[in-house]
Amino acid sequence: MIWHERSWPEIAAVDQNTPVIIPLGACEQHSHHLPVFVDTLQVETIARQVESQLKDQVLLAPTLWLGSSHHHKDFAGTLSLTPLLYAQVIQQVALSIINAGFKKIFFLNGHGGNRTPAANALADLVATNDRADETYLVLTNWWEISAPQISAQKLNMIQPVISHACEYETSLMLAIRPDLVYPDRIKEQINVLANDWCIPDDDSKARVAVFRRFHRLTAAGSTGQPTAATEQKGKELLYVVTTEITRFLRDFATWPPMPTIGPR
Repeated sequence: MIWHERSWPEIAAVDQNTPVIIPLGACEQHSHHLPVFVDTLQVETIARQVESQLKDQVLLAPTLWLGSSHHHKDFAGTLSLTPLLYAQVIQQVALSIINAGFKKIFFLNGHGGNRTPAANALADLVATNDRADETYLVLTNWWEISAPQISAQKLNMIQPVISHACEYETSLMLAIRPDLVYPDRIKEQINVLANDWCIPDDDSKARVAVFRRFHRLTAAGSTGQPTAATEQKGKELLYVVTTEITRFLRDFATWPPMPTIGPR
């Protein structure tokens, strides 16, 4: 079911245990070869395909396309909210859905920069709002929830994990909007900051977090190896991610209410 294609009485009549999906996108630079709307196009495509498989088992809300992308602000085309303001937006969206009576809210994120402010927003909301504490508030990145299934080995990717305007993102765009991809404009970058402690192209192996804006890491705006991207890799990536999220949501729909069990 599509939230914004329903009237308010229709939404009010939906079973309140139905999971509500909120895709989180962004509008930010993705180097020379990809459009600034990559994160939104990708997460919305994934969410739409999930909804098409589950139909009346989920309620798909409009994609929140404006993200927290200030770390890309030095590149033209980036539209962004500060992390603090973005966190407030996430809280208000969550509260609106909670006020409509829904008990299961799934934030499906498509931009890495949204992850921390969105997580902070939901943690704060649960700590300060009793109705939010009674609600399942779930947040994940599409590449996080499907991580075991989208390893480089399984998808024949060259780079170890997803990064930015990389082999993964370029492949996915070749699968969903090839008309917006310009392979001849790719400018691969050498990692400016790469050592035993900080590994820019594989955060899972990094032992420290370094906070910086993108203009200190890459001149073109990309990381990873976008020249290795193919349409077939993108199609496989889209299928696996969609399958994993669909599988999660079927399970999520069965989760029972969490009663208060303490303190005792």
